[in-house]
Amino acid sequence: MKLINFHTHKPHLSSDAIHVVSYDVETFNRTDPNQLSTVGIHPWSTESDHTLNNVEKLKSLSQEKNIIGIGEIGLDRLKGAPLPKQFDILKAQLQVALENRKPVVIHCVRCWNELILILSESKYKEIKKAIHGFRGKPEVAVQLVENGYYLSFGAPITFASPELAEALTRVPLNRLFFETDESEMPITEVYDAATDILDLTLEELVKVTHENFGNFFGISPL
Repeated sequence: MKLINFHTHKPHLSSDAIHVVSYDVETFNRTDPNQLSTVGIHPWSTESDHTLNNVEKLKSLSQEKNIIGIGEIGLDRLKGAPLPKQFDILKAQLQVALENRKPVVIHCVRCWNELILILSESKYKEIKKAIHGFRGKPEVAVQLVENGYYLSFGAPITFASPELAEALTRVPLNRLFFETDESEMPITEVYDAATDILDLTLEELVKVTHENFGNFFGISPL
């Protein structure tokens, strides 16, 4: 089975993996309709004057072939519009996910409590959700898992601090993904680092992530 790269912006770097490519609504430029993709309004793009138009564009794009999720969306305390506006844009995109029965891929920086509070609203509880590029503390990882999130780990685990390595070990295998995001590192290196930390074989980890992919996106990665 091929390795799954849960979230990337650079799929051209490897043809021997299954890549899920992330696009921002404003710069959506997918040329291959067969490419598995997600699309969303990134928190950094929330300052745009075209936000309302972008939400409408997202509604349309979300129905295109092989757009398998909404993302990356979320909250960022350090960059983007003031948080109240980010909250509104996040909720608008969650509504798109609900209407299209698609999972969400989330970017979150220093807004864990706010994120969990919003996604815990009863109308959003059925949405499957994953944090991409997780590099937080073990206790945050546990809190997210307890609230129903999947967690995806990227290049930082190849030089993981003891704290990040522990965070990875605290996530149940049935909630794990791996990714390269903006990194040019081969996804194989991320998986190799994870097998060392988790004391698993590559085959075991690939099998797990294939099962998780099916459960999260509702389709087979093959």
